[in-house]
Amino acid sequence: AMAEQYEEFGILQIDAHCDLRKAYEGFNYSHASIMYNALEEVPQIKKIVQVGIRDYCDEELDYVSNSNGRVSIFFDRDIKAAFYEGKNWSEVVDEIVEKLPKNIFISFDIDGLDPKLCPNTGTPVQGGLETEQVFYLFKKMRAAGKKIIAFDLNEVGVSRDEWDENVAARILYRLCNLLIDSNPQ
Repeated sequence: AMAEQYEEFGILQIDAHCDLRKAYEGFNYSHASIMYNALEEVPQIKKIVQVGIRDYCDEELDYVSNSNGRVSIFFDRDIKAAFYEGKNWSEVVDEIVEKLPKNIFISFDIDGLDPKLCPNTGTPVQGGLETEQVFYLFKKMRAAGKKIIAFDLNEVGVSRDEWDENVAARILYRLCNLLIDSNPQ
C-alpha cells in the first residue's frame, strides 16, 4: 500500500531477527522472510535499516552482503560494545538516522526489545533495546527531518497477567502520536 503512495521509502526495522530468509521451513511468505520479500517485491523500498538484531543465519548475512547497501544492520552486540567503549546512545542513533531515507515505514517487532518487556513474544532472544531507547531514536529521526509514513507493531504475545499487552498498548499509543506528528494536516 505504501508503494502506491510513495515513489520511494525506507523501512526502519526494530527486531531481534533479520527476517531476510528466502523461505522458512518451506514457506516463502513466512514471518522469517518478510523483509526479504519486501525488498524483492517492492522496488519502492530503497533501504532497510535494522536495529537490535541478535539472531540470524548465514543465508541472511549473505543476502545483506549482496544487497548493494540496501540493508544496513545495527547488531545489538555492536551497540552494546559501543557503549562499553564509551559511545553514548545519541551517537549511535545519529549513525542509524544517517542511513535512513526521508520517508520511513517503521516495522516494530516487539522482540526487538529486551525480553523482560515482552517475555511472551513468539521468539524472544536475550539482549535487546529498552522502549525509551527506541522512542529516542524516533525523536531524533523526526528532528532530522525524516517523515514517518506508516508503521506496524507485531509479534506481541499473550500473557496471563497482561504484561506484554500493556507494553504493546503503550507502544502503539506512542506510535500513533508519532505518526500524527509526522503528518500534520
